[in-house]
Amino acid sequence: MSISKFTAATTVRGRRSAISFAIASLFGSVSAASFAQEANPGSLPLQVAAADDVANIETIVVTGTRGNARTVADSPVPIDVIGGEQLEKLGGSSGALKDALEQLAPSFVTNTRGNATWGTVSKPAGLRGLSGAHVLVLVNGKRRHNSALPTMAADSQAINANPVDLDFIPVSAIDHIEILRDGAAAQYGSDAIAGVINVILKSNSSGGSVSTTLGQRYKFQDRQDGETVLATGNYGFKFGDTGYFNLAADARKQNWTLRVNPATEAFYYPLEDGSPDPREAEVDKRKFRGGTPKIKSFNLSFNAALPLDNGITPYVFGSFGRRDGELGQSYRRATTANVIPELLTDVVLTPTTYLNELDYQLASGVKGQVSEWNWDLSTTYGRNRVDLYEKNSVNASLGPDSPSNFATFTPIFDQLTTNLDFTRGFDIGWSSPLQVSFGFEHRYESFQTIVRDPLSYANGGYVFPGGPLAGQPAAIGAQAAVLVLPEDAADLDRQNVATYVDLGLNLTSKWYAAVAGRYENYNDSAGDTWSGKLTSRYDFAPGIALRGTVSNGFRAPSLSQTGFASGSQGPFIVNGQIAGVTTSRNARPDSALGQALGATELKPEKSLNTSIGLSLQLLKDLSIDIDAYHILLDDRIARTTTLRGSGISQILSDNGLDPNQAVSYNTNAIDTRTRGVDVVASYLQRFGASGWGTLRYNLGFNYNKTTIENIKDTPEQLADLGLSLFDRVAQSYLTVALPRTKTLVGLDWQIADFDVNLRGTRYGAVSQLTDNPASDQHYGAKWLADLDVAYAITPSFTVAVGANNLFDTYPDRSTIADVIGSQRYATNSPFGATGGFYYARAVWYLE
Repeated sequence: MSISKFTAATTVRGRRSAISFAIASLFGSVSAASFAQEANPGSLPLQVAAADDVANIETIVVTGTRGNARTVADSPVPIDVIGGEQLEKLGGSSGALKDALEQLAPSFVTNTRGNATWGTVSKPAGLRGLSGAHVLVLVNGKRRHNSALPTMAADSQAINANPVDLDFIPVSAIDHIEILRDGAAAQYGSDAIAGVINVILKSNSSGGSVSTTLGQRYKFQDRQDGETVLATGNYGFKFGDTGYFNLAADARKQNWTLRVNPATEAFYYPLEDGSPDPREAEVDKRKFRGGTPKIKSFNLSFNAALPLDNGITPYVFGSFGRRDGELGQSYRRATTANVIPELLTDVVLTPTTYLNELDYQLASGVKGQVSEWNWDLSTTYGRNRVDLYEKNSVNASLGPDSPSNFATFTPIFDQLTTNLDFTRGFDIGWSSPLQVSFGFEHRYESFQTIVRDPLSYANGGYVFPGGPLAGQPAAIGAQAAVLVLPEDAADLDRQNVATYVDLGLNLTSKWYAAVAGRYENYNDSAGDTWSGKLTSRYDFAPGIALRGTVSNGFRAPSLSQTGFASGSQGPFIVNGQIAGVTTSRNARPDSALGQALGATELKPEKSLNTSIGLSLQLLKDLSIDIDAYHILLDDRIARTTTLRGSGISQILSDNGLDPNQAVSYNTNAIDTRTRGVDVVASYLQRFGASGWGTLRYNLGFNYNKTTIENIKDTPEQLADLGLSLFDRVAQSYLTVALPRTKTLVGLDWQIADFDVNLRGTRYGAVSQLTDNPASDQHYGAKWLADLDVAYAITPSFTVAVGANNLFDTYPDRSTIADVIGSQRYATNSPFGATGGFYYARAVWYLE
């Protein structure tokens, strides 16, 4: 499991506080969005230790400080370093980067959802109890572009934001990952509130590997599913006399995984005498299909650099990804207004959402040295585009002439970032040179939603002519689709300019201090901000250090949070039970509907982060880091209560919308406080001449608690209807939907030609609150075990067998009344509800 790690200081952040203004006044026009840059910008990217040694505390890191190279052991901020070989082993059931990080970093949490949204494909994830929208992702120190898919799950920590999708980076391309668990907005960008994930790509100029993994889920109720095939490859080529060109690719095919209950409701009309139709007893009622989706994906990446004789080094890297997903949806009965019975080919309608996604990024730059200043000029462009379709569906309002397939809408996100960074040391007579770094950034980004097939949302006005539904109007819109109406379509863009200064100095041989300041300006309503950071580390004795940080941050609303509006259908809990398929609408805050509901223009979130840590390296092969943190996040953007009732129906009608639906919108709803502790320890036991090899022990623990400090007043428009802005259900998504504790324990035993990896993960309890407290769900803590056993048949060929979730552990069963059979287990389980997965892997190492 190898959680190789880092150090112990911690960080701080803040609202527009005295800290940021003090730093701003100290540096004048300083502070910016910068990117983690190699420790020596005038040279090739640094290599870390080989995979077997990646847990070594002497590993060099480039995230968190600039200029002088620092090791994990003497970093002034807590850094997790995770090696590429560990990542390739731990992709496990999906082969995806997010799933690997989930098993390696204690404060990293991703929800492996089992529902019918695209959150099962582009899974939400974050650090320290905050969301992916509060984490900055870098590749080779350069900003990675965001996804085009807004986070739809109601219990997301940043609803409708569009975080970076790490799964488009081939795991085989990664040399190592550095996770900065610290507020770093003043150093790297205003969205680095919870931390920074810096993915360092391989840069070898020869050799590589090819691997194949085959696996499937354990049987469930005599059904076999979740079959997965994963192929990866990486190879390095010499580029010129001194450069490199590294190429990597992965391909994955994953089948459905379904864990549902049989429906208990009637699929057929009762007989004339009122008795049940005899066919009810014979039909298979496991029709709900909102499980883990069917996925095919391909990712390609490259990384190249060519040092020239004049000391200049041009470099370029990039990635291309394609992902196709099929998401099963809730069924629709022929006894409802959602279906045209004549068009059915089964007892119920079972729609499927299809997702075709393209993602690419290209970064190029040049770096060198002039007058002792190391400089780096770069430009990065990235795009994510998703085409969404609904198949085996129907727009019942069009009657028997309705098509069964619809192209619904296409979200697109573009980002273009240019950076110029400088750094050098000045000898001022202290125990070390004063490291001075500064730079500039310009970022352009756009988000748009393109409305596709008009028949997907058209109101054909069909009224059922006879039968039990005679005279009733048919449902409007393609069933199971997320629909964007023409008036909802977004076409937003903005620019951001930033500048920063970062100073670091050893005041004495034992005391290091750093200060950073940053100024950012958005050309939209987000405006401008100052961010600051103070960091200090004191080494009391060899191997014993105390570190601390205070910083503030400022996250502008995502363009998708401002501009994404849609209508969707799905199971909702109403009056303490799942009410079958209901319709809801997410309104733009600036729309007529949003204004009628009391919405106001979104404003930036402001944060203050303080942390303190203890770093211990008392023995050569033992490291222990303990970090405590306190994060205040004001004006946090969240989705309102799901608003229903006669008053809401009237507002919908007044705005020309279907009154038979619920509605919500995004608002700066709350102020939160997040407190937590990270503990990470690693010990390497060497048996020497005894022949028993080496044992590496790993421990990771995270405690994290978020409380709501303040809730925005309910606007008059809702208060007059007897509704609240942010009810107990909406509050629970931030306070009890994620586990408060996560524990990782691991043992890696390398002996002769064997490598045995045993890991255990404990997730704390979670809760799902409902609108009826009597139906609240509380799901207990669970331990999961993973085992991977590898054997090197030859120096160039290794085989392995293993299992994720070895003992086939599931979350607790749900007790919510559920006639459609959709919710067998906890839907907010941090480890999913798909049980164990076993696999075999073969790896060929190429010279």
